[in-house]
Amino acid sequence: GRSIIDLIKQGHTPMPGSPTAGSSGKDSDANLVGSYAAEGILEAVRTRIGWLSVFFIGLMLAAFVVESFEDVLKREVELSYFVPLLIGHGGNTGSQAVSSVIRALALKQVRPRDVIMVAIKESSTGMLMGIALGLLIYLLSAVWSGMSQSVGVVVAIALPLVSLWSNLLGALLPLLSAAFGTNPAVTAAPLMTTIVDSTGLVIYFVIARMVLGTIGADKAVHVPAVA
Repeated sequence: GRSIIDLIKQGHTPMPGSPTAGSSGKDSDANLVGSYAAEGILEAVRTRIGWLSVFFIGLMLAAFVVESFEDVLKREVELSYFVPLLIGHGGNTGSQAVSSVIRALALKQVRPRDVIMVAIKESSTGMLMGIALGLLIYLLSAVWSGMSQSVGVVVAIALPLVSLWSNLLGALLPLLSAAFGTNPAVTAAPLMTTIVDSTGLVIYFVIARMVLGTIGADKAVHVPAVA
């Protein structure tokens, strides 16, 4: 089928006074709307269920990730409170990157060969936004008794890394979809979210294990052995 890039270009309204202005824009819009209206419900299900099944299996991996880090959660239950924040933020910032790259592709501002430039720009943007929000969380943990500072440190470190990873995926997946001729609207954003849901948890819990282990070692009391 046609990619989202083709759909956006065909649905673009020509500038007034251009040779294509007038009825051609309306015809293009009518064809675009008509093709969607003509698609039956079963046809829509058929074209989407395959990818959704793959994404569903990927999302199930998140349960196995949580189980693998059960010892960390038992040690600091408060970490579980921020799982929706981390995963939700990763999905949000990654979706912004996906939308920005798809738009740039549609307007021919970037091409698949610009992958390095796009990846550096989006991952850097994500990391800077994550640093800003992470510092906000840490400051909150410093003044709010309901949140320990150790968890604040974990979240403050994890947010930039999850943001960087999400934006990197958000940059690469639409470019790969365009390179292989698939529709990035159907594959890029859901695939990015599926990957971030599992890998974001791994990043979060690995950092938690390292930070809490370091803090625990610093607080440990070493009693000298009695001869």
